[in-house]
Amino acid sequence: MSTLPLLSTGAVQQYPYVCAIAGLTRTFQFADGTEQRYLMTPQRKTWSVNLRLLEDTERDAFLEFAQNALRDQTAFAYTDPQDGMVYPTCRIAITPVTDRIDGVARTGIQFLIAEAPQ
Repeated sequence: MSTLPLLSTGAVQQYPYVCAIAGLTRTFQFADGTEQRYLMTPQRKTWSVNLRLLEDTERDAFLEFAQNALRDQTAFAYTDPQDGMVYPTCRIAITPVTDRIDGVARTGIQFLIAEAPQ
């Protein structure tokens, strides 16, 4: 199983660190007005990855990894930098967006990683 490339510093992600947990819920409303909610799908994590001031080699490694993961729809392992836990079934949910930072000749990449159902 593949893993997300690391930065040249050995870090998984840069700050600001953005992580969310989401799951679909369903609500039943009874005749007396009370409600009952339950989880329809398991809660899954998503991570918004915003990498800035990347070297060309780092940018190329991330873009190649993302293109292969999107093309093949394969899952990869992602290590959450906050708790160090490895999530073995993650996918890239949104195509990476690259931008050039003027004056520095460095690149930034933004994309979204989502935990996939097992």
